[in-house]
Amino acid sequence: MSIHLITIKAETEKDIQRLRFTAMAVTKALDLGTFAQTRAVTALLEAARNAQQHAENGRVRLSLTQENGRVALRAIVTDQGSGIESGAAPSPTDRLVVPGLGLGLKGLGRLADQHVINTGSEGTEVDMLFMSHTRADELAEVAARVTDAIASIRKSDPLAELEEQNRVLIEALNERDLMMREVHHRTGNNLALIGALIRMSRKNAELEETKSVLGDLEQRVQSIIKAHEQLQKSARVDRLQARPFLEDIARNAEAAFSSDALKVDVCVEGEDPEISASMAIDLGLLVGELLTNAFKHAFVGRSEGVVRVYIQEEADEIRLTVKDNGRGLRQEDERPERSGSLGWRMIRSTVGKYAGTLEVDGSDGLSVAFRLPLADS
Repeated sequence: MSIHLITIKAETEKDIQRLRFTAMAVTKALDLGTFAQTRAVTALLEAARNAQQHAENGRVRLSLTQENGRVALRAIVTDQGSGIESGAAPSPTDRLVVPGLGLGLKGLGRLADQHVINTGSEGTEVDMLFMSHTRADELAEVAARVTDAIASIRKSDPLAELEEQNRVLIEALNERDLMMREVHHRTGNNLALIGALIRMSRKNAELEETKSVLGDLEQRVQSIIKAHEQLQKSARVDRLQARPFLEDIARNAEAAFSSDALKVDVCVEGEDPEISASMAIDLGLLVGELLTNAFKHAFVGRSEGVVRVYIQEEADEIRLTVKDNGRGLRQEDERPERSGSLGWRMIRSTVGKYAGTLEVDGSDGLSVAFRLPLADS
């Protein structure tokens, strides 16, 4: 049975001082004799200082365990350095000092009741055991006493404890950002594969209707892919700049739908607000859908055209307008905002998700304007 007590960093001189006070309190609560306390504290400091000075990410993990019918203090000091030079690492049962150790680590054999040193290119682990005279069946009682001693150390220096908590929080946030970037990277790779499979299927399709459906699907997937690409470039993993992202969507639409018979320029204008990742994906789907419709329906019988995408941040909302100089809406045409097509149902659903508004004007080309509140994005 083992009871974890505390894990202390060994990266700065303040960490070493914190370990000193903690080790003194723990060994005293264990009722170790004065000489045994000095041995244990000295061994812990030597191992921790070696990690602090010669390696990276040093950690000291203290716990209570049972050994030969008695309670023992176990200390594991780890780091992520390049390992100890000279000679191979010992086996887990080897109690000898590794060749090449510094003077401090060489003395661990005389300071600790048991010790094992494992070292390699991924780091070093020093595992030490310090025996007490307390019976093993008193482990729980001793653990409570030692825990109280550690708590008293923390209370005596609240600023140091707060500093340590802040460091732990910053590390956790950095780890979260790293994990999120990895998730976005893998998601982007998977989406790229899906996009490639759709593109291959479209090229191999024989029916024009099938090619059209697959082309629409590819454009939607590409909108999500571009959002993930911009997120990987962004300094933050959950927000990105809107303009570069929409420009990528525009270039992708031009490449997908332009042909020798039809040349359409897509211009992205306006401001460059920072938006959330989820809103970016939604805006990409909205713009991609409208650009697809413009290429298909706005310029029938023409060889060229222009589509302008304008984005602006107003107070607490995003205003997005997609306008073409095509044929517009005629009296006999169905109002697109009431259309039952998959694309327009998706557009209405996305606008409704943000409790936004949608305005369509077909008098001079087709203009579709959205107002999307930022509060829920």
